[in-house]
Amino acid sequence: MCFSATASFALGGVLVPIGVVALVKARQSGWQWLPFALYPLAFGLQQICEGFVWIAMQNSDPDMLFCSSRGFLFYSHFFWPALAPISVWACEPDQKRKRWLGWLSVIGVLYGLLIYLPSVLIPGWTIVEIAERSLVYKTPELYDYPITRLMTRVVYAAIVLGALFSSTRNAVRVFALLIAVSLGLTFAFFAYAFISVWCFFAAILSIYLLGMILRKAGRAAPS
Repeated sequence: MCFSATASFALGGVLVPIGVVALVKARQSGWQWLPFALYPLAFGLQQICEGFVWIAMQNSDPDMLFCSSRGFLFYSHFFWPALAPISVWACEPDQKRKRWLGWLSVIGVLYGLLIYLPSVLIPGWTIVEIAERSLVYKTPELYDYPITRLMTRVVYAAIVLGALFSSTRNAVRVFALLIAVSLGLTFAFFAYAFISVWCFFAAILSIYLLGMILRKAGRAAPS
């Protein structure tokens, strides 16, 4: 979470067991819901990583900062643009949309690798700072120009939201709308710490998916 180590660990502690329950229940409703069931668990682990980022910043520990920040960025930069299209593809009954989502999944994986791998492979690529009680992840070597940074976010949002809104399932489109609103609020009020704050909002919204999966599991249960 974007405000403190305590808050990050607390949110992670809530989301990890929720994610475990979601995974167990997803098995009852079919494999197609397993990717969505991963969201709360993955968001929980991401928040725990950010908790260690806070600790590393406070203790001036560069090794912990590198590992924990790259752990956080693994989810924000690679996991989410890759998983969003895959999760919609897995549960999509319409075959034409499924083919489109398959191609979007490939794009999401490749784009995620493109924006994540430099932070791991190139020393000093990512700088972590604190601004207004939030963590800011900077990649100045690549994104010095506002239009480049803006376009990176636009492509990212297009992959994630494009996949979610492409679903023919109402529950998924509701989740897409919630994510879109959180994106707009983050961009409007917390642009200086966009990555951290949007992941915080999305982490909370992932709890919605547990309810969605519980409903699917209830319908799939034998009477």
